Amino acid sequence: MEHTIWFDEGQQVLHLKIKGDFTTEDALYFGKKYNELLEGKPYRQIIVDLREGGNMESRETRSITNDMLNKAGITEVAYVGANAASRMIAKVLMKLGSLKAESDFFKEFNDSFTWIEKRRKKQ
Repeated sequence: MEHTIWFDEGQQVLHLKIKGDFTTEDALYFGKKYNELLEGKPYRQIIVDLREGGNMESRETRSITNDMLNKAGITEVAYVGANAASRMIAKVLMKLGSLKAESDFFKEFNDSFTWIEKRRKKQ
């Protein structure tokens, strides 16, 4: 697993960088990390960097990923560098309601963080 996850204390946001394919095992592992890293934090937001990402292993992997984000109480997800197929899948999941968090897609990291900050002002 080459993916990395960390909480940025300065920005007060969780970061997940995907490198290569994302498996069901990855989804379960990171689902546990969301709660661990966000414990006691004022916001439950995540920026997912997909610029070096590959494919999701299966439909089950997508389902588990959404379930883990929902269980962790993630309120916003900013996807950076998603390809057209990833954006389409995520939009379908958002419309179906399986992902409760507000989500959007960005080409640049700075734009994703600006969007995250604007959501905080609405809270």
